Amino acid sequence: MKILKSFMILAFLFPLLASADGLAKETRKLDGVSISYEYTSGRSYNVKFEPEGISYRYLTGSKPETWWGPFPYNAFEVQPNQFMASWFEKEYGDYVTLLINFDNNLLYGSAIISGKEVHFHGANIVKVERK
Repeated sequence: MKILKSFMILAFLFPLLASADGLAKETRKLDGVSISYEYTSGRSYNVKFEPEGISYRYLTGSKPETWWGPFPYNAFEVQPNQFMASWFEKEYGDYVTLLINFDNNLLYGSAIISGKEVHFHGANIVKVERK
């Protein structure tokens, strides 16, 4: 009976342990990619990923020509052609996470802005450029 219980426990735990091996490793595949997108809230951004970091323009803001950044970023390729990227803007207290799907041109964003405001919206990617 002990052997059966041990086997059942291992049979239950193995998929959990095996899935940890399948976690995506950090990637720099986004370097050289620029995307423009519009959130369901109406906000539009242009974001560019470069080796020195991510920079963006708030296209529907008061200074659409101003680039903010670069900010160091991290990214995973969670599925082929789908990325999760995040960065922290220390000077402003903003923390941003994007889930980018280049296959269907959709993006999901979550942010804490100035340590106070929460942003959680979906967006349509309207333009992608690759260097």
